[in-house]
Amino acid sequence: MEGGKFFPATKGGLLDPIAPTDVQNAAPPADGHIAGSTVRGDVPLLDEQTPTRWEKIRLHSGAKQKFKWEYDAPHLTRRWNYFITRADWNPSSPLARAQFEAKPFCTIQNGGQPFWDPNANLMPTAPTVHMCELPRRTGYQVILAVWELANSPMAFYQIVDATFEERRSSSTVVPIEGAL
Repeated sequence: MEGGKFFPATKGGLLDPIAPTDVQNAAPPADGHIAGSTVRGDVPLLDEQTPTRWEKIRLHSGAKQKFKWEYDAPHLTRRWNYFITRADWNPSSPLARAQFEAKPFCTIQNGGQPFWDPNANLMPTAPTVHMCELPRRTGYQVILAVWELANSPMAFYQIVDATFEERRSSSTVVPIEGAL
């Protein structure tokens, strides 16, 4: 879904601290609408987070995880942030900032500036693949992946519902593909 960039911020008009010449952000999604809010309307079904609502991907706590992004319309990109719910989150409550760790567990940053310079190299490869180390978790968790644009006030939000299991080996990599 599309919403303002800089989650977990709550207001628009902010400058990017890494790239202050990037377009200022629109307001990010409101608490309770992080998964299903969009500039084109709400999809309330996506905001329903209960232990039995969604099929969950099995992930291994502490493992390296492959995240694959495929684009219908690539944009000049500043960064991708990956957040995870707190260990003690409440899956029966709407997704809110308080349900997530305050800092992403993985950030992939594009440093090229200014965004309008063709040599800034901000267009992502198709597909884009990131390897991130997952935090230590058990049971049902939600990963929030946020793709932030440089030349727009917007970001794209994707939710991954997962069941975390103990890590079996250090070489386990289970790709998450498609919807991201």
